[in-house]
Amino acid sequence: MTTGRTGQRAGLSARGRHSRRKSHRMQWFSVTALAVLGTVMVVHPDVTGRRSLAAEVVAGAGTPVAQQEPVVVVPTPVVVTTPTPSVHLTTPLRPAPTLTRQPKGAKPNVTVSSGKLSVVPGSDKASGVRDRLTYRVEIEQGLSVNPVAVAASIHKTLTDARGWEAVHPVSFERTDAADVDLRIIVATPTLTDKLCLPLDTGGEVSCRVEDRVVLNAKRWMYAVPAYGGDVALYRNYLVNHEVGHALGHGHSTCAQPKAPAPVMMQQTKGLGGCRPNAWPTIKAT
Repeated sequence: MTTGRTGQRAGLSARGRHSRRKSHRMQWFSVTALAVLGTVMVVHPDVTGRRSLAAEVVAGAGTPVAQQEPVVVVPTPVVVTTPTPSVHLTTPLRPAPTLTRQPKGAKPNVTVSSGKLSVVPGSDKASGVRDRLTYRVEIEQGLSVNPVAVAASIHKTLTDARGWEAVHPVSFERTDAADVDLRIIVATPTLTDKLCLPLDTGGEVSCRVEDRVVLNAKRWMYAVPAYGGDVALYRNYLVNHEVGHALGHGHSTCAQPKAPAPVMMQQTKGLGGCRPNAWPTIKAT
């Protein structure tokens, strides 16, 4: 039989055990609730607007998402490399042949007439102080000659010590001006025939008419057989003979065989037994 004191003690013990069990259950509940709340705070944003740990990792730690610059994706250009073709070295093409520059092995043009004359530019001063006789050199366009070389050859002939300056009180001066005493022209046989009218040059010889000294390009290039291939000497003769007409000299003939032919003899048509001679100062027959 339980006494009052004993019953009271038993009741207290029973209540104490019950209270302790209830206290343990409350503690477990509190720990569980805190754990759940902590998980929610980490995984989900709370009411204060703080972002989750995952958002911080993606956007950059410590940088608010709203303050980040927009990301612009620039496509990387694709560089296509074209293979370099093999280099083949070839000989450059030469300029197309013209009347003034013939292909190798071709005959120079001295017959195809353009009918147009060009003045050789430049000048050569007179070598003496006597009466100055001015002249200019003109070349028919399309001839296979070097205009500058032609002009130099003519002036050298006219100012040679064996030439007309030693016979006449005259000094030859080349110019490219329009107002001259003589026009020394190198032309095709066709144009020579026209410029020499009313004289008949027959496409073979040269002439002097008024202020024109016309030198046949065929003769200038090839001379005549009587000169034995000495083209330079024949050119001296050609210039001195025709300019001699401009100075007032007429034709002469070979009077003594094997003697130097007179410069005013028509040596282009033959020497008549005389020897070739290009200079007026060389003693003739």
